[in-house]
Amino acid sequence: MSTLSVKRQEYKYFINNADMYKVASILNSLMTLDEHANLKTKEYTVTSLYFETPDDEDLDEKIDGVLIREKHRLRLYNHDHSIIKLETKKRNGTVISKDSAQIEIINALDLCSGCYNPEVFENKLAKLITTKLKSEAYRPRVIVEYDRQAYYLPYGDIRITFDKNLRTYNAYTNLLGLSNVAKTPVFLDDNQIMEIKFGVKLPSHILNVLETIPSTRSSISKYALCQRFTNHDPRKDYIVPPF
Repeated sequence: MSTLSVKRQEYKYFINNADMYKVASILNSLMTLDEHANLKTKEYTVTSLYFETPDDEDLDEKIDGVLIREKHRLRLYNHDHSIIKLETKKRNGTVISKDSAQIEIINALDLCSGCYNPEVFENKLAKLITTKLKSEAYRPRVIVEYDRQAYYLPYGDIRITFDKNLRTYNAYTNLLGLSNVAKTPVFLDDNQIMEIKFGVKLPSHILNVLETIPSTRSSISKYALCQRFTNHDPRKDYIVPPF
């Protein structure tokens, strides 16, 4: 069972399809396409199950703009069940850190059903995350899925990603049983999400490309956007207006 830790700056932007295709086509000649991508489509699919407290504390912290916060999730790529990751993503302002542990499918199935057994893990990170999920009564909350086109440079942890076709499976939370489950698209216009991640200053030739498109940095949470379909607590307003 392997463990991975990542720490870097992360900026997010809404971007329309025309600008996304323009920038991506230029970056394709300046950066390296992520090795997980399909060479024909230049994409791979990211699917994550997020866990949440009974009172939606993690969601509320995001909406309220709390600078230091964290989320916990199960994640897989291209619906491949051979590599399943249990992760904690932490934010401190614009600095993002991610701690990730690969777990076995039998343990992932337990987590999808809300059954947390820290003692079954030898990996310290997996044990720590499941202990928190159990002690704070976290429940599987919502599945977030999108198609990612990602480029990187071989230094400074520099990555630029385009996350397309954001969708959710509504109240369905079995991450490992999605083959015949209906999905709901989140955006009904041509908006996509661009994320810029870096551990060192971006090189000038990359900045010059990014400056060719009109964009404003936004506080975007794919988790919060997908929650608009499942946030039914009568004590709260809708995340977005219902009309």
